[in-house]
Amino acid sequence: MKLKSIYVVLAALLFFALGAAVAQEKMTKDQWQAEITKYTTMRNDLSAKSKGLSDDVTGLNAQSTQLDADYQKCMDALYALVGSDASKAEAYRAEIESAENKANELSRLSDADLVARSGDVDALAGTVKGLWENKLSLIPEFWDRLTALNDKVKSLQATLGNQVKVYTVGTWAKDRDCLWNISKKKDIYDNAWLWPKIWQGNRDQIKDPDVIHQGQKLKIPQGKELNAEEKSAAKKYYAGKSDK
Repeated sequence: MKLKSIYVVLAALLFFALGAAVAQEKMTKDQWQAEITKYTTMRNDLSAKSKGLSDDVTGLNAQSTQLDADYQKCMDALYALVGSDASKAEAYRAEIESAENKANELSRLSDADLVARSGDVDALAGTVKGLWENKLSLIPEFWDRLTALNDKVKSLQATLGNQVKVYTVGTWAKDRDCLWNISKKKDIYDNAWLWPKIWQGNRDQIKDPDVIHQGQKLKIPQGKELNAEEKSAAKKYYAGKSDK
């Protein structure tokens, strides 16, 4: 509380107290002086306490500023140990945050939608691997965040592992492998019309659904029907064919 405010409160208390006293009985000069002395003493005590508190706050602020400076000095020394600095650490921190946001986004997807975004999971795993290769990962702040991020990626990969089988593409001459023929295999979908599921589940490998290559390991998403994204992709594919 500011000193001026304390004075205002004391004045109000004094006025109220004296007013009440006058209302009850007429005060003598000595009684009046005693009341004035009492409240003056209270004012002085509060003023002294206020100054003490103000001095304490000033001291704590100075201590906080010094601690902040000491902490920053310590962190600068820590960054230097791994051949980095504060600006590079901030950029690295932003990269980790971006990867964390992507992991959280993927974690919220249904299993079916996650399968369709399996390429994103693979890309995220690669990003995390690259982040670990930076020496800044040795600093406790980053080590803890990357460890948690790594656990999320492993969880996503485990979910995909439970949802996806892998088919290795053979040759056209021997196996007649194309997305249509792969899809109609009994141990795949037993339905050629579900080929867009394979396409959308492997967009990281398949740019043109009419072109696949021997040795490609294609993820086979689960499901007996096309989801909305797969239907949309198939519709655009067939529309493009009809325009030619």
